[in-house]
Amino acid sequence: MNIEIGNEKRFFDFIKNLDEKDKIVLISHVDLDGITSAKVVNAVVNADNVKILQYDEVDEKLAEKLKIDGYTKIIISDMYVEREEILKAMESFAEILILDHHPSKDWNSDKTTHLKAEEGYCAAYFCYSLFNKVQNIEKLDWLVASACIADFCNVKNREWIKAIFEKYGIQTGGYMNKLGFAYDDISKSEIYRVQWDLGLAIIFFRDNLKRVFESIGESFGDIGDLKEHSSKIEKEVERAMDEFEEKRIEFEGGYFFVFNPRFNVGGLVSTMISTKYPDKTIMILSEKENGYSISARRQDGNVDLGLFLKQLLQGLENARGGGHRQAAGAYFMKKDLPEITKRIGLQR
Repeated sequence: MNIEIGNEKRFFDFIKNLDEKDKIVLISHVDLDGITSAKVVNAVVNADNVKILQYDEVDEKLAEKLKIDGYTKIIISDMYVEREEILKAMESFAEILILDHHPSKDWNSDKTTHLKAEEGYCAAYFCYSLFNKVQNIEKLDWLVASACIADFCNVKNREWIKAIFEKYGIQTGGYMNKLGFAYDDISKSEIYRVQWDLGLAIIFFRDNLKRVFESIGESFGDIGDLKEHSSKIEKEVERAMDEFEEKRIEFEGGYFFVFNPRFNVGGLVSTMISTKYPDKTIMILSEKENGYSISARRQDGNVDLGLFLKQLLQGLENARGGGHRQAAGAYFMKKDLPEITKRIGLQR
């Protein structure tokens, strides 16, 4: 795995210089990759506080709160920072470590250490590969493998994941999830079930993600009682999948679908649909209070979705978006829905 931004020496220097006087906050993303990254990092640094946040929650208001709370070190995992102003605000009172895999500017400075993994590796695996050199944290390898599968980042590190399967005696026999989708090769496994249940729990406990973070243990598959809450989310996903087939709108190269879910299942639904239509750009719009969120997926990688969404939203008020080539997300205001549909040339 190549490091495209930054270098290991600066990472090791940052970790080596942590001491008991530091007050450390760990910030990570709201999906399984982000929560797993936080578990991996925290197994070594034992942060004073862990915050599981959306991208747009990392802003100047957060920086001001962290300053008031007296944090001297900020560790950010699985989160890309878009604006320099946010980092400058944080650098005024703390040193920062960013470990990520999203396309990004190089934010390295005297106060910020920024490392980015090459495309194809998830943040959890990147964090694990670094922190396992500081301290043996192989007890979390099963969780990291789950995050790799959940993030569709299980190809470049295929041999490592196979070794994890062998370690735990996991068979790769045919597995079909509860919504009827078969997954090939290593995803046909017990680890797939673990990441599926964790993914549903993350949606169910959206307003209390610390509950998910704290429920994950060290032994293989130890996720406490999180699985008990999955059925409600499965029903919502199943409803959305059926509704997509009935109400999707075709545009050149893909499908467009707007719905108003009870739970925040847009990302999961778009991922599930994209496995069924791998050569299509899938755009799932979830209605919010003042706007719409977009979950975009395309499995064959023939469209750079991060760039696609940035161009789609260009010039729109309070719009933001970006991500990877095969998976990206965005938000725009309700008044701009007609402009969005115009820009992608929707056809029934």
